[in-house]
Amino acid sequence: MTSAQNRPLTLPFSKRARPSGDAASTPVRQSVPKKRPAVSGSAIREPRVNLLPTEVHVDRRERTTARRAWMGVLVALAVVVLATGAAIARQIDSASSLSAAQEATSSLLAQQQRYSEVRSAEADTKVLQSAQAVGGSTEIDWDSTLSGIRAVLPEGVSISAMTIDSASPTQAFEQSSVPLQGQRVATLSLTLRTATIPSVPDWNDRLSTLPGYADSTIASISLNADTGEYSAVVQVNLDADAYDGKYTKADD
Repeated sequence: MTSAQNRPLTLPFSKRARPSGDAASTPVRQSVPKKRPAVSGSAIREPRVNLLPTEVHVDRRERTTARRAWMGVLVALAVVVLATGAAIARQIDSASSLSAAQEATSSLLAQQQRYSEVRSAEADTKVLQSAQAVGGSTEIDWDSTLSGIRAVLPEGVSISAMTIDSASPTQAFEQSSVPLQGQRVATLSLTLRTATIPSVPDWNDRLSTLPGYADSTIASISLNADTGEYSAVVQVNLDADAYDGKYTKADD
């Protein structure tokens, strides 16, 4: 017991006492905890293990493909339905328009039947107007033409006789066989009485101002011994400009 009590007490994890001579020269080492390397939170991933069999994944992909296919079928079906509806609506509209047009046509035919006599009268009037235009196509306003001839007569010259020959709608006017003479549609043969011969050629020149004037010729000049007057025969030819055209003018 005595020896155990005199033995120095040794604590656990304590260092043994060194000799006093070495205590001053040897430094005491202190344990410093080592620093752990910093690890970012994003680099750390939770480990996962997919324990589902491959058939499950294949089945999921097939279901997704089937859903997409059915979605395409539904979209195509919707487009077909809309197109069919539009076609039906257009057909109904066309049928309605056709029915309205048929009704309007029937109404017009009924009205035409009611006024058939008026239409017949209109047709007859048109025929008469056409016939009148054909019959009057060669008509000349002789009153205006003769007034123009008398207006250009020189003083002391008078018309004692007159012969008129003109074209008709059914027969062409006979043309002159003399070269360089123009086409004519009427001829006036005038017998003039004058006291002096020079007045006749002067009057012949004045005739060129008449509407439709083609040409004129002094056929003969003779002296009447009993009266001392000269008698001249003048032939005046008229062209197509002499037609009055009152039956062929367009309505205003």
